[in-house]
Amino acid sequence: MRIGVTTFGGDGGKSGISRYIINLLAEFARIGGAHEFEVLLYEDEQEIFLPDPPGFMRPLAFPGSFRRPLRNVLWHQTRLGNVCRKRGYDVLFLPAANRRAPAFCPVPTAGTVHDFSSIHVQGKYDASRMFYIKKVLPFLARRLTRVLTVSESSKQDIVQYARVPAERVTVTPLAADSSVYHPSDPGAARQRICAKYKITPPYVLYTSRLEHPGKNHVALIQAFAEMKKRTGLPHQLVLVGSDWMGAEDVHRVAEESPFASEIIFTGFAATADLPDLYLGADLFVFPSLYEGFGLPVLEAMSCGVPVACSNVSSLPEVAGDAGVLFDPADCASIAAAMEKLLASKEAWTAAREKGLARAAQFNWEATARATLAVIEEAAREGRK
Repeated sequence: MRIGVTTFGGDGGKSGISRYIINLLAEFARIGGAHEFEVLLYEDEQEIFLPDPPGFMRPLAFPGSFRRPLRNVLWHQTRLGNVCRKRGYDVLFLPAANRRAPAFCPVPTAGTVHDFSSIHVQGKYDASRMFYIKKVLPFLARRLTRVLTVSESSKQDIVQYARVPAERVTVTPLAADSSVYHPSDPGAARQRICAKYKITPPYVLYTSRLEHPGKNHVALIQAFAEMKKRTGLPHQLVLVGSDWMGAEDVHRVAEESPFASEIIFTGFAATADLPDLYLGADLFVFPSLYEGFGLPVLEAMSCGVPVACSNVSSLPEVAGDAGVLFDPADCASIAAAMEKLLASKEAWTAAREKGLARAAQFNWEATARATLAVIEEAAREGRK
C-alpha cells in the first residue's frame, strides 16, 4: 500500500503535534514494512521529520514559501488532491488535520484531530481563527474517511461539536519517548542545564508556549507567590516556552509579582534540553485550561518527576492516579497541590513512583500500530 503523509501544521518541530508526527514516522519506518510511505514536508524540515534510518519513507519536499498560511490553506483545498492522484496514493494520512485538511480528496483519508481547545477557552484565538475552528474544521473533519484523536475527552468533542459519528473516531493516545525521557541523575542534569538557562535550583517547571489565557501561566504565577509566602520554600518557577498570543500579559504579571526575581523565562528550549530540564526539577506543574492530551505530563513522569496538573479535559485521563490534580481556575488549589508535593518527602516519593508506573502504560509502538490499523481501515473503506 502506498501511503501519503503530510507534516504541514506541525510547527517545524516546536510543538506537541510535531512530536506526535516525529514519533509516529519513526515507528512507521520500523514496523510498516508492508507499506511504502511518502512524506510531504518543507525542504528545510526533512531532518526534523524524516526518521534516521528512513526505512520505507520517501520525501516529497516543498519550498519554504508554502508556509504562508493563505497559500498553504488554498493548496490543501485545490492542489493536494491532484498530488495524491498523481503520486498514486492508496490513502492519505493527515496527522495535523485540525490545522490542515482538504475538503475533497480523490483517495481515502485518515486524519488526526487533536482537540477543540478553543471551544472551551474563551479568548484563545482571534475572530478569524475561531471562525475556522467553529465552522470550517467541523466540516473538514466530517469529510475525513476516518478520524483519529488522542484522548477520550477529545473524542467527545469531535462527536459533539463536529458531529462525526462515534464509530468513525478512534482514540490513539500519545506516549513519552522512553529512549529520551527516563530517570537519570538529577544533579548531573542540573549541572548541564541550569547555567545555560540561568536557573538556580531547586525549581518548579512548566513547559508550554506562553499563551494567555489558555495555558494559564497567570494563575500559576499567582499561585506560586501564594505558596512562597505561606511556606518560604526556596524554589524558583521556571517557565519554558516561546512567546505566543497574550504573552505580554504573562510577562506583566510576573514582573508585578513579589517573587519576580524567582520567576525564570527561558524562551524556547531545544528538544534536546527538555529531558535535563525535567530531570532537574523538583516538581512539574501543568495548569492548562484545556488539553487534547497533555504530553508533557507523561514526559515528566517518565523522568521520575512528580506532577501536579489541572483536573480538566484530558488531563485526569492521562495522569490517572499518579498526578495531584487541582482546579486550574483556583489559585489556592494550584498552590495547595504544589505545596503538598514540595513540602512532604513521603508525598513526593509516592507521586514519583506512581508517575513512573503510569508513564510506562503508554508507548509509541502501540500508538503507531493502532494508527496504522486505522489508516489501513480507511484505505479498505475507500475501495468499496
